[in-house]
Amino acid sequence: MSVEFRQRKPGELIEMVKRQKWLILLPMLTFTVAIGYVVYRLPSIYESTSLLTVKPPTVSSNLVQALSSEDLSLRLSTINQEVLSRSSLEPMIVKYDLYKLERSSGMPMELVVERMYKNIKVEIEESGNEKVAAFRIRYRDRDPQAARNVTAELASKYVNAQVQTSTEIAESTNQLFERQLFEKKEALDELEKQRLDIMMQNVNTLPESEQGLVAQLQGLRLREDTLIKEKQTLMVEKGRLSDSIAANNRQMRLIEDFGEKEVQDTMRAVSIEDTPAYGELMKKRADLNAQLDNLLKVYKEKHPAVVAKQSEIARVNEEFDNLKRNAERRSQTATQATSRKAELQRKSLELENQRIQSQIGQIEQQISNKDVERQQNTGQIAALEQRINSIPNVKVALEGLNARYQSAKQTYDEILKKKNDAETVVGVETNAQGETIRVQDPANVPQSPVAPKRFLLTMVGAGVGLFLGLLLAAFFEVPRLFKIQNIEDAKHYTGLPVLASVPPLLSAGEKAWIQRSHWLKLAAGFSASLGVIPLIVFILQATRLLDKLIT
Repeated sequence: MSVEFRQRKPGELIEMVKRQKWLILLPMLTFTVAIGYVVYRLPSIYESTSLLTVKPPTVSSNLVQALSSEDLSLRLSTINQEVLSRSSLEPMIVKYDLYKLERSSGMPMELVVERMYKNIKVEIEESGNEKVAAFRIRYRDRDPQAARNVTAELASKYVNAQVQTSTEIAESTNQLFERQLFEKKEALDELEKQRLDIMMQNVNTLPESEQGLVAQLQGLRLREDTLIKEKQTLMVEKGRLSDSIAANNRQMRLIEDFGEKEVQDTMRAVSIEDTPAYGELMKKRADLNAQLDNLLKVYKEKHPAVVAKQSEIARVNEEFDNLKRNAERRSQTATQATSRKAELQRKSLELENQRIQSQIGQIEQQISNKDVERQQNTGQIAALEQRINSIPNVKVALEGLNARYQSAKQTYDEILKKKNDAETVVGVETNAQGETIRVQDPANVPQSPVAPKRFLLTMVGAGVGLFLGLLLAAFFEVPRLFKIQNIEDAKHYTGLPVLASVPPLLSAGEKAWIQRSHWLKLAAGFSASLGVIPLIVFILQATRLLDKLIT
Protein backbone atom coordinates (compact mmCIF):
# COMPACT_ATOMS: atom_id res chain seq x y z
CA MET A 1 0.00 0.00 0.00
CA SER A 2 1.08 3.58 -0.52
CA VAL A 3 2.04 5.87 2.38
CA GLU A 4 1.72 9.62 2.02
CA PHE A 5 4.74 11.85 2.42
CA ARG A 6 5.51 12.94 5.97
CA GLN A 7 5.25 16.63 6.48
CA ARG A 8 8.28 18.19 8.23
CA LYS A 9 7.88 20.27 11.34
CA PRO A 10 9.22 23.86 11.52
CA GLY A 11 11.94 22.67 13.86
CA GLU A 12 13.08 20.09 11.33
CA LEU A 13 13.14 22.74 8.58
CA ILE A 14 15.27 24.97 10.81
CA GLU A 15 17.62 22.06 11.37
CA MET A 16 17.93 21.61 7.59
CA VAL A 17 18.83 25.31 7.20
CA LYS A 18 21.41 25.04 9.99
CA ARG A 19 22.84 21.94 8.39
CA GLN A 20 23.25 23.69 5.01
CA LYS A 21 23.99 27.19 6.34
CA TRP A 22 27.34 27.48 4.56
CA LEU A 23 25.74 26.47 1.22
CA ILE A 24 23.34 29.35 1.75
CA LEU A 25 25.72 31.94 3.18
CA LEU A 26 28.66 31.45 0.80
CA PRO A 27 26.69 32.25 -2.46
CA MET A 28 25.03 35.20 -0.71
CA LEU A 29 28.38 36.58 0.41
CA THR A 30 29.91 35.91 -3.01
CA PHE A 31 27.23 37.83 -4.95
CA THR A 32 27.07 40.57 -2.33
CA VAL A 33 30.83 41.19 -2.59
CA ALA A 34 30.93 40.84 -6.39
CA ILE A 35 27.91 43.07 -7.17
CA GLY A 36 28.90 45.52 -4.41
CA TYR A 37 32.35 45.83 -5.92
CA VAL A 38 30.97 46.38 -9.42
CA VAL A 39 28.32 48.83 -8.18
CA TYR A 40 30.77 50.95 -6.21
CA ARG A 41 33.06 50.97 -9.24
CA LEU A 42 30.28 52.34 -11.44
CA PRO A 43 30.48 56.04 -12.34
CA SER A 44 27.99 58.37 -10.69
CA ILE A 45 25.07 59.57 -12.83
CA TYR A 46 23.95 63.18 -12.48
CA GLU A 47 20.58 64.58 -13.58
CA SER A 48 19.94 68.15 -14.64
CA THR A 49 16.39 69.52 -15.04
CA SER A 50 14.82 72.59 -16.59
CA LEU A 51 11.20 73.74 -16.26
CA LEU A 52 9.58 75.30 -19.34
CA THR A 53 6.23 77.05 -19.27
CA VAL A 54 3.90 78.38 -21.90
CA LYS A 55 3.73 82.14 -22.12
CA PRO A 56 0.11 83.30 -22.51
CA PRO A 57 -0.73 85.04 -25.77
CA THR A 58 -0.57 88.82 -25.91
CA VAL A 59 -3.62 89.02 -28.14
CA SER A 60 -7.29 88.36 -27.49
CA SER A 61 -8.26 84.81 -26.58
CA ASN A 62 -10.90 84.99 -29.31
CA LEU A 63 -8.09 84.90 -31.86
CA VAL A 64 -5.65 82.51 -30.16
CA GLN A 65 -6.84 80.01 -27.56
CA ALA A 66 -4.57 79.15 -24.62
CA LEU A 67 -2.98 75.72 -24.63
CA SER A 68 -4.23 73.04 -22.24
CA SER A 69 -2.02 70.20 -21.04
CA GLU A 70 -3.61 67.91 -23.62
CA ASP A 71 -2.85 70.41 -26.40
CA LEU A 72 0.68 70.84 -25.08
CA SER A 73 1.18 67.07 -25.01
CA LEU A 74 0.16 66.83 -28.65
CA ARG A 75 2.43 69.74 -29.57
CA LEU A 76 5.34 68.24 -27.63
CA SER A 77 4.95 64.94 -29.44
CA THR A 78 5.44 66.89 -32.67
CA ILE A 79 8.38 68.93 -31.37
CA ASN A 80 10.04 65.82 -29.89
CA GLN A 81 10.34 64.30 -33.35
CA GLU A 82 12.51 67.24 -34.37
CA VAL A 83 14.43 68.06 -31.16
CA LEU A 84 15.14 64.43 -30.20
CA SER A 85 16.03 63.27 -33.67
CA ARG A 86 19.49 61.92 -34.50
CA SER A 87 20.32 65.03 -36.54
CA SER A 88 19.76 67.09 -33.39
CA LEU A 89 21.35 64.83 -30.76
CA GLU A 90 24.47 63.71 -32.65
CA PRO A 91 25.99 67.23 -32.88
CA MET A 92 25.54 67.64 -29.10
CA ILE A 93 27.35 64.33 -28.47
CA VAL A 94 30.32 65.62 -30.45
CA LYS A 95 30.08 69.16 -29.04
CA TYR A 96 30.09 68.14 -25.37
CA ASP A 97 32.20 64.98 -25.85
CA LEU A 98 29.51 62.71 -24.40
CA TYR A 99 29.78 58.92 -23.92
CA LYS A 100 33.53 58.81 -24.41
CA LEU A 101 33.81 55.25 -23.08
CA GLU A 102 31.15 53.93 -25.43
CA ARG A 103 32.56 55.70 -28.47
CA SER A 104 36.15 54.70 -27.64
CA SER A 105 35.02 51.08 -27.33
CA GLY A 106 33.76 51.21 -30.92
CA MET A 107 30.00 51.51 -30.26
CA PRO A 108 28.22 52.73 -33.41
CA MET A 109 26.93 56.27 -33.31
CA GLU A 110 23.35 55.01 -33.81
CA LEU A 111 23.52 53.14 -30.49
CA VAL A 112 25.15 56.10 -28.75
CA VAL A 113 22.34 58.37 -29.95
CA GLU A 114 19.79 55.80 -28.82
CA ARG A 115 21.37 55.68 -25.33
CA MET A 116 21.33 59.45 -25.10
CA TYR A 117 17.66 59.47 -26.22
CA LYS A 118 16.80 57.09 -23.38
CA ASN A 119 18.48 59.42 -20.87
CA ILE A 120 16.26 62.34 -21.93
CA LYS A 121 12.82 62.64 -20.30
CA VAL A 122 10.17 65.20 -21.23
CA GLU A 123 7.24 65.27 -18.78
CA ILE A 124 4.13 67.43 -18.49
CA GLU A 125 4.06 69.25 -15.17
CA GLU A 126 0.94 69.56 -13.04
CA SER A 127 0.31 72.06 -10.28
CA GLY A 128 -2.26 71.23 -7.61
CA ASN A 129 -5.65 70.19 -8.95
CA GLU A 130 -5.39 72.33 -12.07
CA LYS A 131 -3.34 71.37 -15.06
CA VAL A 132 -0.78 73.92 -16.08
CA ALA A 133 0.64 74.23 -19.56
CA ALA A 134 4.23 73.49 -18.52
CA PHE A 135 6.73 70.67 -18.95
CA ARG A 136 10.09 69.62 -17.52
CA ILE A 137 13.18 68.38 -19.35
CA ARG A 138 15.47 65.89 -17.58
CA TYR A 139 18.83 64.62 -18.79
CA ARG A 140 21.26 62.21 -17.09
CA ASP A 141 25.00 62.00 -17.68
CA ARG A 142 28.20 61.00 -15.88
CA ASP A 143 29.48 64.57 -15.99
CA PRO A 144 27.29 67.10 -14.08
CA GLN A 145 28.44 69.99 -16.28
CA ALA A 146 27.65 68.02 -19.43
CA ALA A 147 24.21 67.18 -17.99
CA ARG A 148 23.57 70.86 -17.38
CA ASN A 149 24.83 71.94 -20.84
CA VAL A 150 22.75 69.35 -22.69
CA THR A 151 19.63 70.21 -20.67
CA ALA A 152 20.06 73.93 -21.36
CA GLU A 153 20.56 73.37 -25.08
CA LEU A 154 17.57 71.06 -25.26
CA ALA A 155 15.47 73.72 -23.55
CA SER A 156 16.57 76.33 -26.07
CA LYS A 157 15.82 73.91 -28.90
CA TYR A 158 12.30 73.40 -27.55
CA VAL A 159 11.77 77.16 -27.30
CA ASN A 160 12.94 77.72 -30.89
CA ALA A 161 11.18 74.64 -32.25
CA GLN A 162 7.89 75.67 -30.67
CA VAL A 163 7.91 79.03 -32.40
CA GLN A 164 9.02 77.50 -35.68
CA THR A 165 6.53 74.66 -35.37
CA SER A 166 3.68 77.02 -34.49
CA THR A 167 4.51 79.21 -37.46
CA GLU A 168 4.88 76.23 -39.78
CA ILE A 169 1.64 74.71 -38.51
CA ALA A 170 -0.18 78.00 -38.97
CA GLU A 171 1.28 78.48 -42.45
CA SER A 172 0.60 74.87 -43.45
CA THR A 173 -2.92 75.22 -42.08
CA ASN A 174 -3.35 78.40 -44.07
CA GLN A 175 -2.04 76.69 -47.19
CA LEU A 176 -4.34 73.74 -46.53
CA PHE A 177 -7.32 76.07 -46.26
CA GLU A 178 -6.22 77.83 -49.46
CA ARG A 179 -6.15 74.50 -51.30
CA GLN A 180 -9.48 73.50 -49.85
CA LEU A 181 -10.88 76.94 -50.69
CA PHE A 182 -9.67 76.59 -54.28
CA GLU A 183 -11.19 73.10 -54.54
CA LYS A 184 -14.49 74.25 -53.06
CA LYS A 185 -14.54 77.27 -55.40
CA GLU A 186 -14.04 74.95 -58.36
CA ALA A 187 -16.83 72.72 -57.02
CA LEU A 188 -19.11 75.78 -56.68
CA ASP A 189 -18.30 76.91 -60.22
CA GLU A 190 -18.97 73.41 -61.51
CA LEU A 191 -22.35 73.28 -59.72
CA GLU A 192 -23.24 76.72 -61.08
CA LYS A 193 -22.26 75.58 -64.59
CA GLN A 194 -24.41 72.47 -64.22
CA ARG A 195 -27.29 74.63 -63.04
CA LEU A 196 -26.94 76.97 -66.04
CA ASP A 197 -26.67 73.96 -68.39
CA ILE A 198 -29.90 72.51 -67.00
CA MET A 199 -31.64 75.89 -67.32
CA MET A 200 -30.40 76.32 -70.92
CA GLN A 201 -31.41 72.77 -71.85
CA ASN A 202 -34.85 73.23 -70.25
CA VAL A 203 -35.44 76.91 -70.94
CA ASN A 204 -39.08 76.16 -71.90
CA THR A 205 -39.76 74.02 -68.82
CA LEU A 206 -38.36 76.10 -66.00
CA PRO A 207 -40.38 76.08 -62.77
CA GLU A 208 -40.89 79.86 -63.05
CA SER A 209 -42.88 79.37 -66.30
CA GLU A 210 -45.27 76.80 -64.84
CA GLN A 211 -48.13 79.25 -64.15
CA GLY A 212 -47.85 80.80 -67.63
CA LEU A 213 -47.83 77.36 -69.26
CA VAL A 214 -50.89 76.30 -67.25
CA ALA A 215 -52.70 79.46 -68.36
CA GLN A 216 -51.74 78.76 -72.00
CA LEU A 217 -52.95 75.17 -71.61
CA GLN A 218 -56.32 76.36 -70.28
CA GLY A 219 -56.63 78.77 -73.21
CA LEU A 220 -55.82 76.01 -75.71
CA ARG A 221 -58.36 73.69 -74.09
CA LEU A 222 -61.01 76.44 -74.33
CA ARG A 223 -59.99 76.87 -77.98
CA GLU A 224 -60.36 73.10 -78.40
CA ASP A 225 -63.92 73.24 -77.05
CA THR A 226 -64.73 76.22 -79.31
CA LEU A 227 -63.41 74.39 -82.40
CA ILE A 228 -65.46 71.30 -81.51
CA LYS A 229 -68.63 73.40 -81.18
CA GLU A 230 -67.94 75.28 -84.43
CA LYS A 231 -67.34 71.97 -86.24
CA GLN A 232 -70.58 70.60 -84.85
CA THR A 233 -72.40 73.72 -86.10
CA LEU A 234 -70.85 73.28 -89.56
CA MET A 235 -71.76 69.61 -89.59
CA VAL A 236 -75.39 70.54 -88.75
CA GLU A 237 -75.40 73.12 -91.54
CA LYS A 238 -73.87 70.59 -93.93
CA GLY A 239 -76.58 68.12 -92.99
CA ARG A 240 -79.26 70.73 -93.63
CA LEU A 241 -77.84 71.54 -97.07
CA SER A 242 -77.51 67.85 -97.86
CA ASP A 243 -81.17 67.48 -96.93
CA SER A 244 -82.01 70.37 -99.29
CA ILE A 245 -80.14 68.61 -102.12
CA ALA A 246 -82.01 65.41 -101.34
CA ALA A 247 -85.33 67.34 -101.39
CA ASN A 248 -84.43 68.92 -104.75
CA ASN A 249 -83.49 65.52 -106.15
CA ARG A 250 -86.81 64.16 -105.00
CA GLN A 251 -88.54 67.15 -106.57
CA MET A 252 -86.60 66.56 -109.80
CA ARG A 253 -87.73 62.96 -109.83
CA LEU A 254 -91.33 64.12 -109.22
CA ILE A 255 -91.03 66.61 -112.08
CA GLU A 256 -89.73 63.90 -114.39
CA ASP A 257 -92.53 61.58 -113.32
CA PHE A 258 -95.07 64.36 -113.74
CA GLY A 259 -93.73 65.19 -117.24
CA GLU A 260 -93.99 61.58 -118.34
CA LYS A 261 -97.53 61.40 -116.99
CA GLU A 262 -98.43 64.69 -118.69
CA VAL A 263 -96.98 63.38 -121.96
CA GLN A 264 -99.00 60.22 -121.62
CA ASP A 265 -102.11 62.26 -120.89
CA THR A 266 -101.40 64.42 -123.90
CA MET A 267 -100.87 61.33 -126.05
CA ARG A 268 -104.16 59.98 -124.88
CA ALA A 269 -105.75 63.37 -125.40
CA VAL A 270 -104.58 63.63 -129.02
CA SER A 271 -105.20 59.91 -129.87
CA ILE A 272 -107.47 59.39 -133.01
CA GLU A 273 -108.77 56.03 -131.92
CA ASP A 274 -111.34 57.56 -129.65
CA THR A 275 -112.51 60.18 -132.19
CA PRO A 276 -115.75 59.78 -134.25
CA ALA A 277 -113.90 60.45 -137.51
CA TYR A 278 -111.53 57.56 -136.75
CA GLY A 279 -114.50 55.32 -136.01
CA GLU A 280 -116.31 56.27 -139.19
CA LEU A 281 -113.21 55.76 -141.27
CA MET A 282 -112.62 52.36 -139.57
CA LYS A 283 -116.20 51.39 -140.30
CA LYS A 284 -116.01 52.69 -143.85
CA ARG A 285 -112.72 50.87 -144.50
CA ALA A 286 -114.18 47.72 -143.07
CA ASP A 287 -117.17 48.00 -145.38
CA LEU A 288 -114.97 48.71 -148.37
CA ASN A 289 -112.71 45.78 -147.53
CA ALA A 290 -115.77 43.57 -147.25
CA GLN A 291 -117.05 44.79 -150.57
CA LEU A 292 -113.59 44.27 -152.08
CA ASP A 293 -113.50 40.75 -150.81
CA ASN A 294 -116.92 40.05 -152.38
CA LEU A 295 -115.85 41.58 -155.68
CA LEU A 296 -112.70 39.52 -155.74
CA LYS A 297 -114.73 36.48 -155.34
CA VAL A 298 -116.58 37.44 -158.54
CA TYR A 299 -114.02 39.44 -160.49
CA LYS A 300 -110.38 39.50 -160.95
CA GLU A 301 -108.11 42.10 -159.52
CA LYS A 302 -107.92 44.14 -162.73
CA HIS A 303 -111.62 44.44 -162.98
CA PRO A 304 -112.72 48.09 -162.99
CA ALA A 305 -115.05 47.56 -160.06
CA VAL A 306 -112.30 45.90 -158.09
CA VAL A 307 -109.90 48.67 -159.01
CA ALA A 308 -112.47 51.30 -158.02
CA LYS A 309 -112.95 49.68 -154.63
CA GLN A 310 -109.24 49.53 -154.11
CA SER A 311 -109.08 53.23 -154.97
CA GLU A 312 -111.77 53.99 -152.36
CA ILE A 313 -109.92 51.93 -149.80
CA ALA A 314 -106.70 53.80 -150.67
CA ARG A 315 -108.48 57.12 -150.13
CA VAL A 316 -109.75 55.90 -146.73
CA ASN A 317 -106.22 54.78 -145.79
CA GLU A 318 -104.93 58.16 -146.87
CA GLU A 319 -107.45 59.80 -144.56
CA PHE A 320 -106.20 57.46 -141.80
CA ASP A 321 -102.67 58.64 -142.49
CA ASN A 322 -103.70 62.26 -142.35
CA LEU A 323 -105.46 61.70 -139.03
CA LYS A 324 -102.36 59.99 -137.64
CA ARG A 325 -100.04 62.70 -138.88
CA ASN A 326 -102.24 65.39 -137.36
CA ALA A 327 -102.36 63.45 -134.07
CA GLU A 328 -98.61 62.96 -134.08
CA ARG A 329 -98.04 66.67 -134.71
CA ARG A 330 -100.32 67.57 -131.80
CA SER A 331 -98.69 64.95 -129.60
CA GLN A 332 -95.21 66.11 -130.52
CA THR A 333 -96.14 69.73 -129.84
CA ALA A 334 -97.62 68.86 -126.44
CA THR A 335 -94.67 66.59 -125.58
CA GLN A 336 -92.20 69.31 -126.50
CA ALA A 337 -94.03 71.85 -124.40
CA THR A 338 -94.16 69.49 -121.43
CA SER A 339 -90.47 68.56 -121.85
CA ARG A 340 -89.44 72.23 -122.03
CA LYS A 341 -91.35 72.99 -118.85
CA ALA A 342 -89.88 69.99 -117.04
CA GLU A 343 -86.40 70.82 -118.34
CA LEU A 344 -86.68 74.38 -117.10
CA GLN A 345 -87.76 73.16 -113.68
CA ARG A 346 -85.01 70.50 -113.64
CA LYS A 347 -82.35 73.02 -114.62
CA SER A 348 -83.60 75.39 -111.94
CA LEU A 349 -83.30 72.62 -109.37
CA GLU A 350 -79.86 71.60 -110.67
CA LEU A 351 -78.68 75.19 -110.33
CA GLU A 352 -80.06 75.23 -106.81
CA ASN A 353 -78.23 71.95 -106.08
CA GLN A 354 -75.01 73.35 -107.51
CA ARG A 355 -75.36 76.41 -105.28
CA ILE A 356 -76.05 74.21 -102.28
CA GLN A 357 -73.16 71.90 -103.22
CA SER A 358 -70.90 74.91 -103.40
CA GLN A 359 -72.04 75.88 -99.94
CA ILE A 360 -71.43 72.29 -98.78
CA GLY A 361 -67.92 72.47 -100.31
CA GLN A 362 -67.28 75.68 -98.45
CA ILE A 363 -68.58 74.10 -95.25
CA GLU A 364 -66.43 71.00 -95.81
CA GLN A 365 -63.44 73.28 -96.37
CA GLN A 366 -64.28 75.08 -93.16
CA ILE A 367 -64.65 71.71 -91.38
CA SER A 368 -61.26 70.65 -92.79
CA ASN A 369 -59.78 73.91 -91.61
CA LYS A 370 -61.33 73.35 -88.22
CA ASP A 371 -59.84 69.82 -88.14
CA VAL A 372 -56.43 71.24 -89.04
CA GLU A 373 -56.79 73.95 -86.40
CA ARG A 374 -57.94 71.34 -83.87
CA GLN A 375 -55.05 69.07 -84.78
CA GLN A 376 -52.63 71.96 -84.37
CA ASN A 377 -54.34 72.91 -81.13
CA THR A 378 -54.12 69.29 -79.90
CA GLY A 379 -50.42 69.22 -80.79
CA GLN A 380 -49.90 72.46 -78.89
CA ILE A 381 -51.82 71.01 -75.92
CA ALA A 382 -49.69 67.84 -76.00
CA ALA A 383 -46.51 69.91 -76.23
CA LEU A 384 -47.61 72.11 -73.32
CA GLU A 385 -48.62 69.08 -71.26
CA GLN A 386 -45.23 67.52 -71.98
CA ARG A 387 -43.50 70.73 -70.95
CA ILE A 388 -45.64 70.98 -67.80
CA ASN A 389 -44.98 67.31 -66.98
CA SER A 390 -41.24 67.92 -67.44
CA ILE A 391 -41.25 70.82 -64.99
CA PRO A 392 -41.21 68.58 -61.83
CA ASN A 393 -38.13 66.72 -63.10
CA VAL A 394 -36.38 69.99 -63.90
CA LYS A 395 -37.52 71.37 -60.55
CA VAL A 396 -36.17 68.34 -58.69
CA ALA A 397 -32.88 68.54 -60.59
CA LEU A 398 -32.56 72.27 -59.90
CA GLU A 399 -33.53 71.85 -56.23
CA GLY A 400 -30.95 69.05 -55.87
CA LEU A 401 -28.30 71.25 -57.46
CA ASN A 402 -29.39 74.22 -55.33
CA ALA A 403 -29.15 72.09 -52.18
CA ARG A 404 -25.71 70.87 -53.17
CA TYR A 405 -24.75 74.44 -54.09
CA GLN A 406 -25.95 75.82 -50.75
CA SER A 407 -24.13 73.03 -48.88
CA ALA A 408 -20.96 73.67 -50.87
CA LYS A 409 -21.40 77.43 -50.38
CA GLN A 410 -21.76 76.93 -46.61
CA THR A 411 -18.64 74.76 -46.58
CA TYR A 412 -16.85 77.38 -48.69
CA ASP A 413 -17.84 80.15 -46.26
CA GLU A 414 -16.71 78.06 -43.28
CA ILE A 415 -13.34 77.34 -44.91
CA LEU A 416 -13.02 81.02 -45.85
CA LYS A 417 -13.63 81.97 -42.24
CA LYS A 418 -11.09 79.38 -41.07
CA LYS A 419 -8.62 80.65 -43.66
CA ASN A 420 -9.04 84.21 -42.38
CA ASP A 421 -8.53 82.95 -38.83
CA ALA A 422 -5.44 81.02 -39.98
CA GLU A 423 -4.05 84.16 -41.60
CA THR A 424 -4.62 85.99 -38.32
CA VAL A 425 -2.81 83.21 -36.44
CA VAL A 426 0.07 83.36 -38.93
CA GLY A 427 0.40 87.07 -38.26
CA VAL A 428 0.24 86.49 -34.53
CA GLU A 429 2.89 83.75 -34.64
CA THR A 430 5.10 85.76 -36.96
CA ASN A 431 5.01 88.74 -34.60
CA ALA A 432 5.56 86.48 -31.54
CA GLN A 433 2.20 87.52 -30.08
CA GLY A 434 0.84 84.00 -29.69
CA GLU A 435 1.54 81.15 -27.34
CA THR A 436 5.31 80.82 -26.74
CA ILE A 437 7.43 78.47 -24.63
CA ARG A 438 9.92 80.06 -22.25
CA VAL A 439 12.41 78.70 -19.72
CA GLN A 440 11.01 79.15 -16.23
CA ASP A 441 13.77 77.30 -14.32
CA PRO A 442 17.10 77.17 -16.19
CA ALA A 443 19.12 73.96 -16.22
CA ASN A 444 21.10 73.43 -12.99
CA VAL A 445 24.49 71.85 -12.33
CA PRO A 446 23.62 68.80 -10.20
CA GLN A 447 25.56 68.54 -6.94
CA SER A 448 24.76 64.95 -6.02
CA PRO A 449 24.29 61.90 -8.20
CA VAL A 450 20.87 60.33 -8.73
CA ALA A 451 22.27 56.93 -9.75
CA PRO A 452 23.38 54.32 -9.17
CA LYS A 453 21.61 53.38 -5.94
CA ARG A 454 24.64 51.46 -4.67
CA PHE A 455 23.25 50.17 -1.38
CA LEU A 456 19.98 49.06 -3.04
CA LEU A 457 21.84 47.27 -5.83
CA THR A 458 24.16 45.61 -3.28
CA MET A 459 21.09 44.35 -1.40
CA VAL A 460 19.69 43.08 -4.69
CA GLY A 461 22.99 41.14 -5.17
CA ALA A 462 22.68 39.72 -1.66
CA GLY A 463 19.14 38.62 -2.47
CA VAL A 464 20.29 36.93 -5.67
CA GLY A 465 23.05 35.10 -3.73
CA LEU A 466 20.57 34.05 -1.02
CA PHE A 467 18.23 32.68 -3.66
CA LEU A 468 21.04 30.66 -5.25
CA GLY A 469 22.16 29.39 -1.81
CA LEU A 470 18.66 28.21 -1.05
CA LEU A 471 18.56 26.43 -4.39
CA LEU A 472 21.87 24.64 -3.56
CA ALA A 473 20.61 23.70 -0.09
CA ALA A 474 17.41 22.34 -1.56
CA PHE A 475 19.46 20.38 -4.11
CA PHE A 476 21.23 18.48 -1.31
CA GLU A 477 18.38 18.27 1.19
CA VAL A 478 15.43 17.29 -1.02
CA PRO A 479 16.79 13.76 -1.83
CA ARG A 480 17.18 13.07 1.93
CA LEU A 481 13.49 13.79 2.44
CA PHE A 482 12.64 10.57 0.62
CA LYS A 483 14.83 8.48 2.92
CA ILE A 484 14.29 7.28 6.51
CA GLN A 485 16.53 9.49 8.58
CA ASN A 486 15.21 9.29 12.12
CA ILE A 487 12.76 7.57 14.47
CA GLU A 488 9.85 9.74 13.24
CA ASP A 489 10.42 8.57 9.62
CA ALA A 490 10.53 4.91 10.78
CA LYS A 491 7.27 5.26 12.69
CA HIS A 492 5.52 7.07 9.81
CA TYR A 493 6.55 4.88 6.87
CA THR A 494 6.45 1.45 8.74
CA GLY A 495 3.49 2.12 10.91
CA LEU A 496 5.21 0.20 13.73
CA PRO A 497 6.20 1.41 17.18
CA VAL A 498 9.91 1.93 17.84
CA LEU A 499 11.03 -0.11 20.80
CA ALA A 500 14.63 1.11 20.94
CA SER A 501 17.18 3.17 19.01
CA VAL A 502 20.93 2.73 18.69
CA PRO A 503 23.03 5.93 18.29
CA PRO A 504 25.99 6.03 15.88
CA LEU A 505 29.00 4.32 17.43
CA LEU A 506 32.12 6.10 16.09
CA SER A 507 35.70 5.69 17.07
CA ALA A 508 37.93 8.63 17.95
CA GLY A 509 39.64 8.39 14.57
CA GLU A 510 36.32 8.45 12.72
CA LYS A 511 35.19 11.47 14.71
CA ALA A 512 38.42 13.25 13.91
CA TRP A 513 38.06 12.46 10.21
CA ILE A 514 34.53 13.78 10.13
CA GLN A 515 35.69 16.98 11.80
CA ARG A 516 38.58 17.41 9.35
CA SER A 517 36.27 16.66 6.37
CA HIS A 518 33.90 19.39 7.55
CA TRP A 519 36.67 22.00 7.74
CA LEU A 520 38.10 20.87 4.39
CA LYS A 521 34.70 21.29 2.70
CA LEU A 522 34.27 24.68 4.32
CA ALA A 523 37.73 25.78 3.15
CA ALA A 524 36.95 24.52 -0.35
CA GLY A 525 33.66 26.46 -0.32
CA PHE A 526 35.41 29.67 0.74
CA SER A 527 38.06 29.16 -1.94
CA ALA A 528 35.43 28.54 -4.61
CA SER A 529 33.47 31.61 -3.50
CA LEU A 530 36.58 33.79 -3.62
CA GLY A 531 37.47 32.39 -7.03
CA VAL A 532 33.99 33.02 -8.42
CA ILE A 533 33.91 36.68 -7.32
CA PRO A 534 36.37 37.87 -10.05
CA LEU A 535 34.46 35.83 -12.63
CA ILE A 536 31.15 37.44 -11.67
CA VAL A 537 32.77 40.87 -11.66
CA PHE A 538 34.20 40.24 -15.13
CA ILE A 539 30.85 39.05 -16.49
CA LEU A 540 28.99 42.06 -15.07
CA GLN A 541 31.56 44.50 -16.39
CA ALA A 542 31.73 42.82 -19.77
CA THR A 543 27.97 42.69 -20.22
CA ARG A 544 27.48 46.15 -18.62
CA LEU A 545 24.22 44.81 -17.22
CA LEU A 546 24.24 47.15 -14.23
CA ASP A 547 25.03 50.10 -16.49
CA LYS A 548 21.87 49.37 -18.42
CA LEU A 549 19.85 49.08 -15.24
CA ILE A 550 20.91 52.44 -13.83
CA THR A 551 20.55 54.29 -17.11
